[in-house]
Amino acid sequence: MSDHILPSSINPAVFISGSLSITALPEPVIERIDGIVERALPVLIGDARGADRAVQRFLSDRNIDAVMVYCSGDGPRNNLGKWPTRNIPSFGAKGTAAYHTPKDKAMAQHASCGFVIWDGRSRGSLANIHRLAARGCFIVIWLDPEERFITLRSDSDRDSFLEAYPCRNL
Repeated sequence: MSDHILPSSINPAVFISGSLSITALPEPVIERIDGIVERALPVLIGDARGADRAVQRFLSDRNIDAVMVYCSGDGPRNNLGKWPTRNIPSFGAKGTAAYHTPKDKAMAQHASCGFVIWDGRSRGSLANIHRLAARGCFIVIWLDPEERFITLRSDSDRDSFLEAYPCRNL
């Protein structure tokens, strides 16, 4: 694992998460990711298909180096930029949500803030929002069905969102 892209108080990392059903990045999402890249913020991302792979493709096409791919098992399912990986042990049954939960928990713990590209249904993406919110992180959510951003800056913002979108899958 390369230390140059790990989060620190000087260079906080962004956990980018998203729904499996989202395979193409809308223009407003691309603009937000461009902003992350312009600020040279390290990106923590998973190895799933869907939004993870779409974001990986975007970052790889731009030759962005400050990326860490988190995975479970023998190696990443997707690592389009051949970035360093962080393998998180899991005792869940391979191929299940429980298998990937430790990886998601680790990214939420290691990140300073989050950007979630959410289809409004994915329990995994919602759980990641809840994990980041529990730590008091700044979170930007792209709510795809409504084609709008929701920004959780304060405890009040986070509390209101969590009340409106409860999650039992942490």
